[in-house]
Amino acid sequence: MVKEFLSHHNVDFEEYNVAEDTQARDEMINKYESMSTPTIVIGEQVLTGFDPEQLTKILNLSE
Repeated sequence: MVKEFLSHHNVDFEEYNVAEDTQARDEMINKYESMSTPTIVIGEQVLTGFDPEQLTKILNLSE
């Protein structure tokens, strides 16, 4: 859902598979203090879970 949302709004993003990438998993847990996916990092802001309203606000998108 997040990928489709970001693609729909032409927002570039990097995706990490924390099930396979132990370094990405460790960063998600230790740096961003998140134990769930999706964990979305935008600048200094960390969102856990898919919240289209919050993403729209943070990214200053128009619907």
